[in-house]
Amino acid sequence: MEEKELDAREIIAKVKEYVDVRKEIAILSAVDKGSQLFANLATDGLVLLFGVLGILFGSLAAGFYLSEVIGNTYAGFLIVTGFYFLLAVVFYAVKDKYVEKHIVNAAIKKFFRNKHEA
Repeated sequence: MEEKELDAREIIAKVKEYVDVRKEIAILSAVDKGSQLFANLATDGLVLLFGVLGILFGSLAAGFYLSEVIGNTYAGFLIVTGFYFLLAVVFYAVKDKYVEKHIVNAAIKKFFRNKHEA
C-alpha cells in the first residue's frame, strides 16, 4: 500500500511539474508574440512615416513645379489636389474587392508564418 501512495505522490508531483512547465511555455510564447507585434508595429510605423513624408514633399515639389510651368501660383497645387482626390475616389471604389482582402490575407500569412518558424 505504501508503494501505491509513493506512486500517486510521484504522479501528482509530475503533473504539477508538467502544469508549471506548460504555464511557463505559455508565458514565454505570449512575451514572444508581444515583442514580435511591437517590433512589427514599430518598423511598419517607421516605413509608413517615411512614405508619408516622401509623398508630402513630393507633392509639394510637384505643386511648385506645376505652378511654375503653368505660371499660376495656385493652379499647380490644385492639379496635385485633384490628382489625390481622383486617387481617393478610385481607391474607395476598389477597396472592398481588392485592397481589404489582400491586407487581411497578408496579416494572416504573417501571423502563421511566424508561428510555424518557432
